[in-house]
Amino acid sequence: MGEQPQTRREMREAERARRGYVPVVIALVAVAVLGTAVWFGKGLFTSPSPSGSPSQIPGAAAPLKTTPGTQPSTTTTGPSETTTPAEDPLAAAVASCRTKWGLQSAARADAYLSLGQWGRHLAIMNDLQARKITLAKAKALWPATTEKAAENISAFRAADKALAASAEKCAVDASATGPLADAVRGCATSMKTVDTVLARARTAIAPWETHLKDQSHYKAGGMTPAAAESAWRALWRKGLATLPAYTQVANQGQAAACKLPA
Repeated sequence: MGEQPQTRREMREAERARRGYVPVVIALVAVAVLGTAVWFGKGLFTSPSPSGSPSQIPGAAAPLKTTPGTQPSTTTTGPSETTTPAEDPLAAAVASCRTKWGLQSAARADAYLSLGQWGRHLAIMNDLQARKITLAKAKALWPATTEKAAENISAFRAADKALAASAEKCAVDASATGPLADAVRGCATSMKTVDTVLARARTAIAPWETHLKDQSHYKAGGMTPAAAESAWRALWRKGLATLPAYTQVANQGQAAACKLPA
C-alpha cells in the first residue's frame, strides 16, 4: 500500500523543516570554501616542503650557492707592488768595460802574434835584397815565420769580428765621481789606444794573409814559379808600406791597461 496523504498540518511542518535546512547547507558550504581559501593561500605564501626548490616559489630569489668549506672571494684591483731594483750605473759600466776589454785584448794579442811573424818574414826578404844573406839562407829561415801563420790570422779575424759584434760600452756619466768612475774612464782611454792599434792591424795583416794563400796555391801547383815570385814581390812592397804604421803603435797597445776592481 502507498503512503497516506499528509495532512495540511504535516505539510506545513515539513515546509518549515526544509526552510531551516537550507541555511545550514549554505553555512556548511561557506565554511568549506573558506577553508579551501585558507589552505590555498597558505600554499601560495609559505615555503614548500624541504624537498622543493626555492626557485620554484614565485617572487623568491634563489640563494647564493657556495662550495662547502669556502667563502665567496672578493677581488681588489690596484697598482702592482712588484718593483725592479734599479741597476747601479757604475756597476753596469764596470761590467761593460770588463767584457769589452776582454774582447779587445784577445784581438790585440792575436794581431801582435800574427803581425810579428809577418814582420820577421819581411825582414828576411829585406836582408836577401840587401845581399846580407843568400837565397838558400832565406829559404831556410822563412819556414819558422810561417808556422801556424794561417791559424793565427784566422784567430785574429774571429776575435776582431766578435769585438765588432759586441754592443758593450765602456763609458760613465760625466757627473759620476769616485774610484769606480775613475777606473771606467781609465779603461775607456786605454781602449781608444787599442782601437787605433787594431785599425792599423786590419790594414797591415791583409797582404800577409794574401801571401800565405798564394804560397798554398803555389805548393798545390796552382801558380807557376814566376807568377808566385811576382806576386810575392808585390806583397813584400805592400807589406813594407803598411806594416810600419802598425809597428809604431803596437807596443803602446800592448802596454795599455784596464784596471777594474774585482
